[in-house]
Amino acid sequence: MKDFAGDLPTAEAEKYYAVQQPIGKAITMAKTTVAAWHDKPTWYAVSTEDRTINTDLERFMANRMHAHTIELKSSHVSLLSHPTEVANLILEATGEQK
Repeated sequence: MKDFAGDLPTAEAEKYYAVQQPIGKAITMAKTTVAAWHDKPTWYAVSTEDRTINTDLERFMANRMHAHTIELKSSHVSLLSHPTEVANLILEATGEQK
C-alpha cells in the first residue's frame, strides 16, 4: 500500500489499494504505431516519491516527449494527493491557466 499511495491517509490508501487491478495483458502486448507526443504539446507530472514507477523513468519519458513538466512530492497517486497542482497542470494544457 505504501508503494502505491504512501502519501494518503492510511484508511483512504487502503480503499484505493483494495480496488487496484493488475495491469492487463493487452497493455503489455499492444504496439504503438503513432505517438501523439511526437507532434503535439505534452504536459507531465513527475511524482518524486513514486514507488510504482521509477522517478528517473518518469523524468526520462517527460524529457523524451519535450513535455512541460512539474514535479510533485507525491506517491503514484498524485491525482489524489495533489489535486490542485494536477488540476492546474491540466488547465495550463488547455490554455485556461498559465
